[in-house]
Amino acid sequence: MGAVQLESVAAQHAHAKLNVDSLPQGPSLFDGNDTARIDGSKSDEYERFEKGLMQYGCAHYRRRCRIRAPCCNEIFDCRHCHNESKNSIKIDTARRHELPRHELQQVICSLCGTEQEVRQTCISCGVCMGKYFCEVCKLFDDDVSKEQYHCHVCGICRIGGRENFFHCSKCG
Repeated sequence: MGAVQLESVAAQHAHAKLNVDSLPQGPSLFDGNDTARIDGSKSDEYERFEKGLMQYGCAHYRRRCRIRAPCCNEIFDCRHCHNESKNSIKIDTARRHELPRHELQQVICSLCGTEQEVRQTCISCGVCMGKYFCEVCKLFDDDVSKEQYHCHVCGICRIGGRENFFHCSKCG
């Protein structure tokens, strides 16, 4: 079984998707070269990392974490679930609000329940909370078939594969 390589934050934003390749064996999760590794020969590490894949989430995202909305301090599956709940016509207009995605600070692991700062891997149980992870947008998603990527020009994550889109510098 090959190892899973999690790219550095800079590389994630350049490529914005998880690479699954055969990598050299390594003794630890972090190899000191700004690359996190899961050693495929240590099946318990790999199984823990992959545990619950595509089994958690909501209608918007398959992922293994929930979020604590900084605006109202409530827990939701994702920012869209928050916005559907808190910006509904059923809510008093004075209390309606949306979650500013970039302000998200806390996530809760769906497997062990540990609340922690935004990160791809749970600090408690070691599960990957989203195979696609963007630290800028605070986006987690296990369904990488969407071909997510972070667009620096737009400032958000998009779907459909970076190679299928471009920005026209003439007309914007």
